[in-house]
Amino acid sequence: MEATKTPGAAEQTEMEYAGFWTRTGAWFMDLILLAVSAWGLIIVAYFIGLWAWRGQTLGQMAAHVKVVRQDGKPMDLGTAVLRFIGYVVCILTLGIGFLMIAFDERKRGLHDRLAGTYVIPFPQG
Repeated sequence: MEATKTPGAAEQTEMEYAGFWTRTGAWFMDLILLAVSAWGLIIVAYFIGLWAWRGQTLGQMAAHVKVVRQDGKPMDLGTAVLRFIGYVVCILTLGIGFLMIAFDERKRGLHDRLAGTYVIPFPQG
């Protein structure tokens, strides 16, 4: 009796299979990438969200300071986004943008200048 081949059937070949440690390593790499991405989104949402909503992060609330626009009005979402972009620029310039606060008459960093903001004392109560 002759073996018949079914049309369209794939030929079976010997495959090499990925082992436990290779697959576990790949899974951990994916997990790390997702965790870093998630934390990045949380950080962006934290700063932009709280600045746009209250003009303060939790740390700024504890320090009794508030971020306002140059005209003294509360920040809006666009201003908060610009300020966060300024934060990123300050970090990428190894903190030079933050260091400007120490030498500026109005205590403004690069991020404040970019967004047109000031940080002012704000009594809680």
